[in-house]
Amino acid sequence: MPPRPVALLLAVLAALPGPAVAAEGLPLTVLTERTGPAAAAGTPLANGLADYLTMLGRRDGGVGGVPLAVEECETGGEPARAFACYEAATARGSIALVPASADAALALLPRLAGDRMPLVAAGYGPAAMARGDVFPWAFAPPATVWDGLGAALAHLSQDGSEGSPQGRSLAYLHRDSPAGREPVAVMRALATEAGLAFRAYALPDAPDTGGSDPWRAARAADPDYVILDATAGLSGTPLRDAAAAGFPLNRVVTVGWTGEDDLLRPASGARDLTAKGLRVVNWHAPGDSFPAFDQIDLLVVDAGLSRTPKEENSGPLYNRGVYAGVILAEGIRNAQRLAGRTRIDGPEMRRGLEAIDLDPVRWKELGLVGFARRLRLTCADHSGHRPATVQEWTGARWVQIGDEIPPPQALLTPHLDAVVAAQAERVAGETGTAGPAARASCAGSP
Repeated sequence: MPPRPVALLLAVLAALPGPAVAAEGLPLTVLTERTGPAAAAGTPLANGLADYLTMLGRRDGGVGGVPLAVEECETGGEPARAFACYEAATARGSIALVPASADAALALLPRLAGDRMPLVAAGYGPAAMARGDVFPWAFAPPATVWDGLGAALAHLSQDGSEGSPQGRSLAYLHRDSPAGREPVAVMRALATEAGLAFRAYALPDAPDTGGSDPWRAARAADPDYVILDATAGLSGTPLRDAAAAGFPLNRVVTVGWTGEDDLLRPASGARDLTAKGLRVVNWHAPGDSFPAFDQIDLLVVDAGLSRTPKEENSGPLYNRGVYAGVILAEGIRNAQRLAGRTRIDGPEMRRGLEAIDLDPVRWKELGLVGFARRLRLTCADHSGHRPATVQEWTGARWVQIGDEIPPPQALLTPHLDAVVAAQAERVAGETGTAGPAARASCAGSP
């Protein structure tokens, strides 16, 4: 918990304009990381989300005819500031909160039930957030961190150019933080199942004064495969660090983008070909060739209402932000329909999110045909566990390679049951309650 005076001050300041904001629009809170160690990734993610919701406001007057009162709260990646922002959001009456990072999502998980606050982490949600039957206020669409990592490993294992993975080795690099370390055990288990020797390397937020360099240590081990987990955010320039250590970037598969867009588009204008062949696991299409993006350009970027330069509004993280905006807007629309009114609260928003069914027809209606696959959430399943695609940097653009890869649910489920039980125990310990139990209302939910 943050120091109470700081949290109290922020909560009071946020609460002062609350009645006016609530009267004008539906309050949403977005935690951001535009500063701090993960700013390179946090900024485009926040921009994509903000631009999509701003476009809805300018084009449609919001959602269901009601404006959205979206408030950003900067955390700089600091847990104390994330808690303070969360308290301000509850004081403000926000109907949903976007946590900005897997670490913030994991830290806030015990608070959600008491405050009846839906938390929506699109594409970077810790594995336990998928279990709506146990954690009814947490959402991780369209897939969890584990799903993405499982898809990355499957992609490497199925790569015909590499041959059988049996007897080969995997280096797994991740942020040295609670959410960054959380997948290590399941990755070790998946690697063992695939017959891979496994070693994990933690990337610190600050340089090690002792001179230790995880990338150089990994390079010395000469692994056959390299997975970089950026879902918890990474500081500095990890891909440039990898290249400096001697890793060809075409051997690296990332889950979550590091935000190093300058690696792809150097200021000099010359393509940095060392990034050619770099791969990223994703759940939506690259690029901006969609009518909804044209609307963003026209109504937001060209109108001077965006914080994103026009040439940068279609990168992996910007598009992830747009995807998150779609999830929030669809949750609100469903909640309005189910509640029979346009002004909804947090519990109604939760029901709206659980009713999401983004089929191809709906994606087309949104001006995003081909942007993403169908997503259906339920009372029990708050993720969807959608198949991933692998996108490769050609030196000029991102292109999809290979077929969709479903997450290895048969292998992940036993581990998920264990981590859900562990998280439930943590919630009980931190809240002084019996902890979450399976929701009877989810019985029989598909």
